[in-house]
Amino acid sequence: MVLAVPSAWAQSVNTVAVPPAPPIVAAPPAVPSAPSAPTVQPPPGLVQTPVPPAAPDAMSAPPASAPVAAPSPPNTWLPGSTATLGVLNKVDGSTSQVSIPVGGQQHVGDLNVSVLACVTRPPGQLPDTAIFLSVQNATQDSSAPIYHGWMVRSMPGAAVVGDASEIFRVIACS
Repeated sequence: MVLAVPSAWAQSVNTVAVPPAPPIVAAPPAVPSAPSAPTVQPPPGLVQTPVPPAAPDAMSAPPASAPVAAPSPPNTWLPGSTATLGVLNKVDGSTSQVSIPVGGQQHVGDLNVSVLACVTRPPGQLPDTAIFLSVQNATQDSSAPIYHGWMVRSMPGAAVVGDASEIFRVIACS
């Protein structure tokens, strides 16, 4: 039995039927643009809020005074005598706390930790504590510290001590 297929869609081994082309759509009509005067934009960062026009009777009024900003709180710290650090051993996951007097040194894991200063915020201000540390590798004879600087309790990830197996965190200063 042979089926009759219209010749436009008939295919043979050597020919491929191509569908008719899609209809042509006219381009959208161009929108006439209104002539406008070029405007000058202020540079980025110097944008000012537009000021509404003043009323006629406001011309005789004295200018308003600028708002007064609240004073910033004082940046005061109280010195302490003993620094308390939290220590996380990355090898076995154990945690401990060490208390080191200011000016003292303690062996923690494979590191020597020296506390040079310890300060805390006074009551009435935002609570915070900072410790000035010097950390040296105890297994090497180099005198250069792998960390020398402040560690602040409110920013625990800001001070990373080399690639040692211990992580330190400020606990207290008393």
